[in-house]
Amino acid sequence: MDKPCFELKGSLFTLTVLQLFEDDLSLLETQLKERIKMAPGFFNHTPLVIDLHELPEDKQELDFFELRELLLSLSIIPVGVKGAEKKLHTQLEAAGMAVLAEAKTPRSKAPEPSAEQETPKQEKEPEQPSTETQETASPENNEPKQPQSEQSSSKQATALGNATKIVKQTIRSGQQIYAPGGDLVIIGSVSTGAEILADGNIHIYGTLRGRALAGVRGNQEAAIFCHSLQAELISIAGIYLLSEDIQEDKIGASVQIYMEDEKLQMESI
Repeated sequence: MDKPCFELKGSLFTLTVLQLFEDDLSLLETQLKERIKMAPGFFNHTPLVIDLHELPEDKQELDFFELRELLLSLSIIPVGVKGAEKKLHTQLEAAGMAVLAEAKTPRSKAPEPSAEQETPKQEKEPEQPSTETQETASPENNEPKQPQSEQSSSKQATALGNATKIVKQTIRSGQQIYAPGGDLVIIGSVSTGAEILADGNIHIYGTLRGRALAGVRGNQEAAIFCHSLQAELISIAGIYLLSEDIQEDKIGASVQIYMEDEKLQMESI
């Protein structure tokens, strides 16, 4: 028998999830274009999963052909759809979209330490990534959506002057924090599946396991500083690196990340 020319394997990947709240594709196109302007390099040929869980059943009758073409026209590659009613599976397959099965419920684990518990001197073991990260490209607003947990913890987030936003808590999976017009300081860690963005610099006094995007409106002078680098993605002014692109000697290290000659550079600090 000839030597096999391929092998099938199971693997886990970090994918961006587009959580839909409305069925208005024109509005979706407008707001996606606004988001892409903030970090054009990040969205270039990005694989994406469409999540219909938050879309009411009577609004799930989308034109999936049109939705697929819309995303492709923006250089976004739709991988598949999750959370769709069974009656829509045939339409999805006809539109060339995979129907993604729900992930099994993950094993219970101890609660993630708070910012007060997790300090640079008491580093915790990295949490294991789930089968799907909860990152979203929310179409609800032109600016990144402020998570409910952030709103409810207004006492924990303060502004220093008009330029710096300080958040004194661990940013958990599914949360997104944005600092418009200035720097973002996280006194705590950023969990796998969380996303933080700033128009200026990002400072993380803890472990960065999720995504950090600095200079999202094109500021190439922005930088990222973190106590322990274990990121899924880091980006400055649309130039980004994924976890597999990070130098091995910088993983888990205290680093600063900046742009030089349109490439991301890392230095230990």
